Amino acid sequence: MQSASGLGMGASRAEERLMCAMGLSRSVPLEFESCEALPSGGVLLTLPFLLECGLLSYSNHYRQRRGYYNFNTLFILLAFCFLCRIKCIEQIKQYAPGDFGKLVGYDRIPEVRTIRYMVREITGQKCVEDWATELAGSWIEDETPGIYYIDGHVQVYHGRLASLGKKHVSRQRLCLPGMMEFRVNAPDGAPYFFITAEVNEKMIEMMEREIIPQLLKLHPVSQEHKKQMEESSDIPLFTIIFDREAWSPDFFVRLWDRHRIAVITYRKNVRDKWDESLFREFEVNTTMGKVKMKLHEKQEQKTDCSKI
Repeated sequence: MQSASGLGMGASRAEERLMCAMGLSRSVPLEFESCEALPSGGVLLTLPFLLECGLLSYSNHYRQRRGYYNFNTLFILLAFCFLCRIKCIEQIKQYAPGDFGKLVGYDRIPEVRTIRYMVREITGQKCVEDWATELAGSWIEDETPGIYYIDGHVQVYHGRLASLGKKHVSRQRLCLPGMMEFRVNAPDGAPYFFITAEVNEKMIEMMEREIIPQLLKLHPVSQEHKKQMEESSDIPLFTIIFDREAWSPDFFVRLWDRHRIAVITYRKNVRDKWDESLFREFEVNTTMGKVKMKLHEKQEQKTDCSKI
């Protein structure tokens, strides 16, 4: 239904809109009203979690915009779009602007062209690296992990403007253009940060050049842990886990000698087979509950790393 003010479908806060248009008000606060049978209303249950994770901490790095819609609206709107499986800004047109507006604390959501303008406005400030570093640091500090998972993923590019290298994508069984994302996750799989690179970048190179220096800056070290490291030469600063792509004993030695970082991975081109009678069944606690596994551990003989 068209509003009486002629300001668009679902617009009801006409006075506040006019005040902003005339420059008499910098912005309008969010107001969440009581509603019934609101489509996709369940996403509001995630709002406290999103705020706790730092969704609106962008204000520490970005300049706020003036107008009826500020950047708080933009970030909440985009977060809810992801949760509602809206894959692109253009698809927002399929939703009633008044209904979706109530989800973000306004009478209606902005027009698509306004959303695109706001996205260009905030990305033009180029502060995302500082914000991402702050978020990763706060998440790591809250959890104080001793283990980090590192993995590489191909982000396939479907556009026509960029000329990118190609890499084999196993899930599609094709060589496709794209970028590599090297993700650093918590032990439970929660993300900390990721590094974007060309598809031909090797994991070892990215870890030594980008990931390890970032982790050394962000990883909190308690006084208790420092004392343990001083008392025992076998206790690492932290441990990283990755797949066999980065298997290299020389690399492992460098990590330990330079930074005292331990690794857990699995070996490339394994040819020797252990005797099955050596394995014993253990009950292992996992995030999915207790699981029975047949395990065996033995000390590997020291060999010349250059020959492995």
